[in-house]
Amino acid sequence: LDSLHLENIMLGGCRTAVQRLAAGRLCQRSNLLSSKLSTSAVRPAIYSVQSEEEFKEKVLGGSKPTVIDFSATWCGPCKILTPRLESAIAATEDAVDLAIVDIDDFQELAIEHNVSAVPTVLGVKNGEVIGRFVGLIDEDKLGAFIGKLKE
Repeated sequence: LDSLHLENIMLGGCRTAVQRLAAGRLCQRSNLLSSKLSTSAVRPAIYSVQSEEEFKEKVLGGSKPTVIDFSATWCGPCKILTPRLESAIAATEDAVDLAIVDIDDFQELAIEHNVSAVPTVLGVKNGEVIGRFVGLIDEDKLGAFIGKLKE
């Protein structure tokens, strides 16, 4: 959200003058902070797959190891795991990417990769699946899983 939209949302929902003033100050601070943030920071690619072609190009044909998160919007455990994956991937400092595949949108990809339950997570390196797990796992095991991809 840009600051104008943030300000409109925050000020529109405030009932008192004090709340409006506090919201206005928050918007001013967010403008100041966003102007000081660097856009050159290295970030891993975390993306939702939009097509089978993109999957083949970025995941199977990509130069970086990739964690594939086969999930669904209605899946409770997926809602827990995906943020954990995003955090763990961010900690790799651009060494590993995360591709999120919605199985309802890409049933063929799920079938091709033997996904029978969600969440199913695959680790791909040089176009080959080198690891997989189904369901939620501990942070330590998740770190070890991603560590294998970085080797």
